[in-house]
Formats: sequence, C-alpha cells, structure tokens
Amino acid sequence: MMQIAHKFRLYPHKEQESKLLETLDLCRQTYNTLLGELNNQKIIDKVIIQGTIPDIKICNSRFKKIYSKTLQYECYRLFSNLQALKKSKENRKKVGRLRFKGKNWFKTFAYNQSGFKLIHTGKRCQILHLSKIGNIRIRCHRNIKGNIKQIIVKRMASGKWFASIIEEKKEEIKQKPIKKVIGIDMGLVDVIYDSDGNKVANPKHLKKHAKKLAYLQKKISKKKKKSHNKNKWRIKLAKQYEKLINSRNDFIHKLSRYYVDNYDAIGMEDFAITNMVHNHLAKHILDSCWGRFRQFISYKAERAGKMYVPVCYKGTTQRCSQCGTEIRKRLQDREHKCNYCGFEAKRDHNSALEIRRLCLQKIGQGLSESTLVEMEALPSKRQLLSKKQEAPW
Repeated sequence: MMQIAHKFRLYPHKEQESKLLETLDLCRQTYNTLLGELNNQKIIDKVIIQGTIPDIKICNSRFKKIYSKTLQYECYRLFSNLQALKKSKENRKKVGRLRFKGKNWFKTFAYNQSGFKLIHTGKRCQILHLSKIGNIRIRCHRNIKGNIKQIIVKRMASGKWFASIIEEKKEEIKQKPIKKVIGIDMGLVDVIYDSDGNKVANPKHLKKHAKKLAYLQKKISKKKKKSHNKNKWRIKLAKQYEKLINSRNDFIHKLSRYYVDNYDAIGMEDFAITNMVHNHLAKHILDSCWGRFRQFISYKAERAGKMYVPVCYKGTTQRCSQCGTEIRKRLQDREHKCNYCGFEAKRDHNSALEIRRLCLQKIGQGLSESTLVEMEALPSKRQLLSKKQEAPW
C-alpha cells in the first residue's frame, strides 16, 4: 500500500469560512486543555487525557459543533509533538517544554478516517463535504482513484484555504534496470552542475522579490498595531512571500522531474545543510533550496522505480575524479587542474564526476537488488576496493 498526499485549494464562502475559523480556534482550545491535563499528570496516561474530550463537550456546548474525530486528532497531535521533543533531547539539542498555542497560531485541523466525502461534479470545481461544516468547493487538478484516508485543512497567512488529501492505493513499483547514471553537484553560482556537463544558473528567487518585500515590510512597520489597515498590508506581504515560495517550488519541481525522467540512478551529496547556514552565505544557501531539491528527487525517483543514491560529501571537491589525487582548492578557485594525470575541468564538473563515481561504487557494492545493466569501467587507478584494502592515493 502506498500513501500519496495531494494539495488542492478550497473556495469557501463567508459562512463556511467563519465555520472553518471557529473549528481552528476550538481545536486550538482543545489542544491547550489537553496540554494542561498532561502537565498535571505525574505519570503520563494517553487514555486519561483523551478521555477528557467528552468532558470538554459537556462543559462547553460550542465544542459539539466540531466533528468528534477532529477533536480526537488533537490528542494525537499533542503526543506526536511530545515524541518529537523527546527525540530532539536524545539528539542533545536544547529544547524546552511544549507551549500553549495563542490565538492565530493554529493553522491546521484534520478529518481522520471519516467525516468527509469528495463529490465529483464533472465541472471545474468539485465538492468536498466536511461533517458539521458543509459542502465546500475544491479545485482538484488530479484524479483521486484510491481510498481517501485523511484530509488536513490548512489556512495560509494570506487567508487562502487548502486541503491536503491523503490517498491510499495499491501500486506495485518495479525497479527499472540501471542504464544511465548521473552525479549532481549543487552550488551557488550554478545551482546544478551534473556529470554530463549540463549546468543550471542560480535563478536567485529571493533577489527578484527582495525590493518588493522590503517595500511591504516598511509599509507594515508604520501602521498602527492591531489596526485594520495593518492587517490589510500584512495580507499583501503574505501574498508576496507566497509568490516567492511558489516560484521556488515550481523551479525545483521542473528540474527534479527532468532528472528523474532521463536517468535511472541519481547520485547526490548527503551533507547536512543545517550545519552550513551559520555564515555569511546562509541566505544564499537557503535560497538555493538544496535540501528541498534532494527531497523532490528522492520521492519522485522512488515512485518512478528509479534510484536516488546519497554519497559521502567529504573530499568530492578536492579529489580528482580521474586519478584520485587530492588537489587542494580554495573557495574562489573555480578550475580543477590535476598535476598527476593532467585532467582539467570546471571545479563543479569535476565534483559531479566524482559524485557519479561514488554513486557507481555504491550501486556495485551495496545495492545488489538493483539490476545494473551497464556500468562503465573505472580508470585502472580507481578500481573498486574491498573493505580491507587501502586506497593507493
């Protein structure tokens, strides 16, 4: 069984939007009540905490307007957050306690397993029925053929509403034979440089929107706090940020789709981006969306029966891809010249070739379940080594 999430936009009218906003606020209050009960317990008991939901309905009749499964999901959300907090502590990260959610801090609520129905109308917009809210117009740009397991409704900062529909269906993915392998090096000048010599210039999305964002930030800073005028400019600012995010996602989706469609195995470096964003290049690294690009490549390759191969990033820039000699380079050195074998190439191209070599090595050594149809012979000095052998360089 495979689960796929589809994100569609909702078009509620004013009455439905008021119900959606009320549902968000009541879910927030439920979460805070359950968190308060959790803080009072010496021994955490999930059954007792979930058992307080019927008592909440008895004390306040407003909570009867919300579908029961939606309120129960807040208990699941609470313990999910608690589990994430525990894992962060195990990883030696400095974390505090779970906090109560203030007004407008809650963005989503969920319908799990029941209480919803997707009605196909054959027109531009379909109908999404949500229990105790009503029929809401939804723009489904993809057909959903499997079983719908869950629907998550989200309100964006701009005021737009979206529904993430979790579809479950039986789909057997067959691993395709590996004929074409490519290594991809990610950078800032060229956001992508692959082992075939193709490169994609960094579109610098943030730079294109920076002037407009600065103007809106300046405007909103001069408005009176909690005024209607400030809220109006806040929405304009949120819409501008949405344009920025959408332009990034559109670029990454198209680029990742190209590589998944044209190659059977894709090798990329597995470096931790969070460790790299503590210097003057942090803004440019985050704008390049390296992590999101890897994520898109990973899930698209999995669904297509292709292979995403993360390789060790250490030394890929400094080593010669042809003979393995270590050639030290500074950040400003953009050319690779090997004094041992005479190989010359762009710095990023050499790195992409080295990533491809490591990708081929990993496929040959550890991924025996794949069908490797064609693998190029490595240079004599770069033949695959056993674990007990030492490299000659």
